[in-house]
Amino acid sequence: MKKLIIFLIALIGLAGPVLSQNNIVKMNAFPSANKVKAGEKFSVKVDINIDKRYYTYSFEYQEGPDGIGPTQSEVIIVSDKMAAISGKVKFPKTHAKHDEGFNMEINYYKGKFSVEIPLKAKTDIDFTKDKFKINFVFQFCDSVSCLPPDYYGVTVGTKTYESTFAFNNTLESETDEVVTSETETPIDTASTTASVEKTEQVDNNVQFETKSQSEIETKKKEGVFSFIWFAMSAGALALLTPCVFPMVPITVSFFTKRAEKEHAKGKAFRDSMIYTAGIIFTFTGLGFLLAMIFGATGIRDFASNGWVNMFIALIFIVFAFNLFGSFEIVLPNSLLNLLNTKSNQSSGMISVLLMSLTFSLTSFTCTVPFVGSALISASGGEWFYPIIGMLAFSAVFAAPFFILALFPSFLKKVPKAGGWMNNVKVVMGFLEIAAAMKFISNADLVWAWGILPKDLFISIWIGIAVILTMYILGFFRFPHDTEVESVSSMRAIIAVFFAGIAFYLLIGLFGKPLGELDAFLPPSEYAELMAADNGLELATPMPTSSMANTHELNWFDNLDQAKEIAAKEGKSVFVDFTGFTCTNCRWMEQNFFKKPEIVSSLSKMVLVRLYTDRLKEPYLSNKKYQEEKFGSIELPLYVILDSKGNAIATETFTRDFTRFYNFVQQGLK
Repeated sequence: MKKLIIFLIALIGLAGPVLSQNNIVKMNAFPSANKVKAGEKFSVKVDINIDKRYYTYSFEYQEGPDGIGPTQSEVIIVSDKMAAISGKVKFPKTHAKHDEGFNMEINYYKGKFSVEIPLKAKTDIDFTKDKFKINFVFQFCDSVSCLPPDYYGVTVGTKTYESTFAFNNTLESETDEVVTSETETPIDTASTTASVEKTEQVDNNVQFETKSQSEIETKKKEGVFSFIWFAMSAGALALLTPCVFPMVPITVSFFTKRAEKEHAKGKAFRDSMIYTAGIIFTFTGLGFLLAMIFGATGIRDFASNGWVNMFIALIFIVFAFNLFGSFEIVLPNSLLNLLNTKSNQSSGMISVLLMSLTFSLTSFTCTVPFVGSALISASGGEWFYPIIGMLAFSAVFAAPFFILALFPSFLKKVPKAGGWMNNVKVVMGFLEIAAAMKFISNADLVWAWGILPKDLFISIWIGIAVILTMYILGFFRFPHDTEVESVSSMRAIIAVFFAGIAFYLLIGLFGKPLGELDAFLPPSEYAELMAADNGLELATPMPTSSMANTHELNWFDNLDQAKEIAAKEGKSVFVDFTGFTCTNCRWMEQNFFKKPEIVSSLSKMVLVRLYTDRLKEPYLSNKKYQEEKFGSIELPLYVILDSKGNAIATETFTRDFTRFYNFVQQGLK
């Protein structure tokens, strides 16, 4: 167990540099009263503590001699349906210094300071029950460079403080006399309101509930057992998502290797239990740990991190060559030697737990409709329902893999199992290499290498299918294989199966859909994405909406631009929140978005596609917008906005075409 803890800490460290941004600032918020009635005025004090290495700019706009100044810090009331700013916000005095970059004297904050916000309640508020959220826009800089501006949220707690504002809640007047001290630099209401309106289009939270959120909240109100049953049902449905399929042969191959060890006899049940418990632990424990430290998207960011994907690909390749029995020729460094040692220690548990961690990370992006909502609640301080929900969900989700883990031990007992069992291991090894390509592709997409386009990816899979066909027919064999003297009917059937896969994959090279396999391939717009990320323009421009009848649609990557066009043309906006590594997103794009009836409907709307799983701009802002505006981290998440930018409906991954078609039609009414 000690080794496992060290391993998990090291693995989390891979994502640390890209996730530690949330540790730059810590905030606590306190209300002037725990309960406020509609129409009453109150205040909130926010204590802000910035890491000593960083500073942020003033809440006042600063303009330099060239008309350009530093990013203005802002206050945004996220829970704007509950209360609004009413009066002058109190900010402390700033520090000042000359900035050579802007060629001006800049005002900034560093260390600890407090902001006090006067508010008027729109509804009755009980801070012991209600979650009231406030966002700050900060750009943090050190002595060398600046991070992109980002949104940093805080939820108002229950501990009260003594307000410095003089409120008269018996009056109906909209204005109050604001008491300020010499240490405060007040900003007038108009200025603050302007800041709120400036960001409202994109980042102010209207809190439009997604369907999964609505269902979860309904089940909570019905009681604990109703909620647990709902979580278990969600776990069963998650087994139908594309992310799960690659783990079937990988689980079988891993436990097949363990089953052949003499000193592993009688331990199959134990190993299966450990594997299942490991899946439940990583879903619940690791998910909550990262949610509490890095926010609701912590585990998703971790799973989509390029280093983590390369690490998973390496694990699959190592296990594949382990199945081939060829470690002595493929271990180039000490890391692979370590993995080899652990994978051969069948009496130990570390390799089983490693596989359970790998399983959870590879399948997490397909389980977000339920898990993501639980992690959002966890990051906000709720724990009871998220924990029991995650436990119930992951237990059902892991149950079939308990049986798959036991399966090889039963095969081992079949008479004359030795020869063909080795053939099964080799076949599984090639399937693991095919799965590893998916994770290398994920890293390629996240880091924008541009080395693994869709055609090359399909070609590699075709090559693996051809090699498998030749191996099964006995054209070559591995050191531990017995010679194939004749091709049995079973061998012939299996060989025809893999040959059929090779021919089936060929049609993908000509742009034809590949059904379930499309979910694992790079996106169709791969070349455009790579070119855009590297600041290049393709010789062939992106397709326009006039090409809709050829199954091509015009997608914007800027929501403001899409809203502007929609307002001018009186059209709805269709927003596709997607990810470079999102398997469910690829499935929807290839299986639903290319159907003529969907293309026809979408061509009548303004379309925008927002990627959220790269840890840089504009993807960070896209992710923040999705979470703050819709309270969701689901991928894919589809949102229809009317011409004024108001949310009409949301939808996520579904295999029900009629349901998705009816959802799209709401944008045309």
